[in-house]
Amino acid sequence: MDLSYYLQTFDHFLIYLAVSLILFVIGTYIFKWITPYSERDQIRDGNTAVALKLLGKMAGLVVVLQSAVVHAINLVDLVIWAFIAIIVQIVLHIVIEYVFTRNTNLAKEVENGNVAVGLFLGGVSVLVGLIVAANISF
Repeated sequence: MDLSYYLQTFDHFLIYLAVSLILFVIGTYIFKWITPYSERDQIRDGNTAVALKLLGKMAGLVVVLQSAVVHAINLVDLVIWAFIAIIVQIVLHIVIEYVFTRNTNLAKEVENGNVAVGLFLGGVSVLVGLIVAANISF
């Protein structure tokens, strides 16, 4: 084991970690921005459905960011693929939520504390993230 290799590449680890965390915060902020209610306030008030939905969105973002990091050939490549993945993740989430809201307002259901809907939508975000992440490998 060559300890000097790890010491020489530690700065790359820190840079990729910092960029990944920044991209995660940006993606999460965009999701929070397009949500019609304050997730922070809802979670503070104990709304489990909102917490589950937000957690699912965040997990879906982490999955696509993880894939972008693993498949990136350099830092610029990471940022480009991460932004593409974040945008696709958000657009697909909106489309899928719209498809399932033809007869009901799922955002209102989650805001009202419907845990089943919050869990479902959070799960959909993770599943979409897995599909998007798999496609980053090309």
